[in-house]
Amino acid sequence: GILASMLKSKRRIEFEEHKILRTSTGIALPLILLFGAYIFIHGHLSPGGGFPGGTTIALGILLLMLSNNEFKVTDVAKHVEQSAGAGYVVIGLMGMAIGGVFLINFLPTGVVGNLFSAGVVPIVYTFIGFKVGAELSNVISDLREG
Repeated sequence: GILASMLKSKRRIEFEEHKILRTSTGIALPLILLFGAYIFIHGHLSPGGGFPGGTTIALGILLLMLSNNEFKVTDVAKHVEQSAGAGYVVIGLMGMAIGGVFLINFLPTGVVGNLFSAGVVPIVYTFIGFKVGAELSNVISDLREG
C-alpha cells in the first residue's frame, strides 16, 4: 500500500530558496568544512575522529543543498569515497607488510598531545572522515532526488 505508492513516485524535493539562507551558507560552509576536517585530523587528541568529522562535512553539504536547489552531488563524491576506502586499505596493508598485523602502527610516535603523536591514527581518521562525508553526502543527495 503506502510503501508501493512511495516507491512509484519519483519526484525531486525542492525548497523555496531564501536569500538569507543562501548568503549565510556562503559564509558558514567553509567554516563547517574546515571544522569537520579539524575534527578528524585531531581525533586522536580529543573526542572526535573520522566519523564525527565526516558527518560534519556531510552537514555542510546538506546546508548547501537546502540553500541552492541547483546544487547536485556529482560523481566526484563517489570517487572521493572510493579513494578514501582504498587509502584506508593501503594503510592497513602497509601495516601488515611492515609489522605483520593489519593497521599496525608503523610510523613513529611523538610527544603525547602533539598533532603528530599517534603514528598512523590521524591518517586513518582522515581517510575515514572523507569516506563518511562523501557517503553521507551521496545518501542525502539520493534522498533528495527521490
